[in-house]
Amino acid sequence: MASPKTAAAGKKKRVTRGSSSHAPQPDYMEAEFMENYDQHRFSSEDAAERFVEIMSRSLIPERKVKLNPGEYDEFRLKLERRNWHRVLGDLPNEIDETLVKEFYTNAYQQVRNGPRQAKVRGKTIKYDRRTLNTFLRTTCAPPGQDTPYSAFMSCQKDFDEIASVLCLLGHTFVLGVNGTPVRLLRKHLTSLAQMWSAFSYTNLRPNTHTSDLNLERSYLIFGIITGLDMDVGALISHDIAYTADAANVNLGFPAIITTLCREKGLVSDVNVLLSLAPPLDKKFFHKNCTNRAVDAPAPTPARQPHCSQPISADFEATFQATMAKMFAKQDDMWSAHNALHRGQVSIMDSMYQVSLGMPDFPDDAIMTGTQFEEYIPWPEGRPAS
Repeated sequence: MASPKTAAAGKKKRVTRGSSSHAPQPDYMEAEFMENYDQHRFSSEDAAERFVEIMSRSLIPERKVKLNPGEYDEFRLKLERRNWHRVLGDLPNEIDETLVKEFYTNAYQQVRNGPRQAKVRGKTIKYDRRTLNTFLRTTCAPPGQDTPYSAFMSCQKDFDEIASVLCLLGHTFVLGVNGTPVRLLRKHLTSLAQMWSAFSYTNLRPNTHTSDLNLERSYLIFGIITGLDMDVGALISHDIAYTADAANVNLGFPAIITTLCREKGLVSDVNVLLSLAPPLDKKFFHKNCTNRAVDAPAPTPARQPHCSQPISADFEATFQATMAKMFAKQDDMWSAHNALHRGQVSIMDSMYQVSLGMPDFPDDAIMTGTQFEEYIPWPEGRPAS
């Protein structure tokens, strides 16, 4: 019989993952753990586990903006003034879903105190505001300096003013149970507010709930329409960080993230890539963002019945004088035609006489004037005046 010491040595202590035991794990278990996940793709075991959860999330692809001059210029010109038409409104059309989800997996921070960057297959992908503004070719606000939009966000809001800019006349915020504003109804928004909402749902603050405007989005659309300068790189950076850390949130900015990864030399290992959402163009805006209550054409008034009036003596005299001039011109035209016909007959007769003096020229090769008149008879008489 083995001694108690020998028997104890022959038993291995079981330590399950997540156990409250404080016993140190043997080195061989740590090595086995390191082999359980792809260290090239994930920064830690937690990241590998999070990837499984993130794989079930949907992407919210961005949209291109395709408008020609003269098509919804109020929206188009504001987009160009902010320089958003260059990149943000014209992103590449390929999305690598796997790279995007690996990015969000490794961008997760349990405590959000690190730099805004993520390791993707050994490459550091930064998404801080400076990097994003450089990529988007937009202005980056100096460090520590508020933009007009950030100053607006930190001050008390005038909800009546916001509603007057975003809503049709006579409409305002819906109030909650405690009497405070909570949202703006889509059907009460102006066409311009609906256009900017559509752009924001994919390219600024991605969200699949695209009906009414909540408070935060109403502030954003108000700031855009009223021309408040904003740091769009900071806006997108904040939203990416929030999405990376949140649970059960769909993943936005996939085209931006795919392009940032490709700029670092990362190549897709999948054959099928996703595409952007349908573009924001004239057809889309007309169908989805035109408020029929305002932009519908005014009804055409019914045509009034025409009342006949007696012909005046002056009108009758003017009409008769005009007709007399017309008949006189007609008579002149017939005289001119007769003169032309006589000239043609004379020319034919002259050509016939000349041909008679030409040796070996057939006598019947050219008609005489009389023959010409018989062959091409001239109409007799003139139309009655």
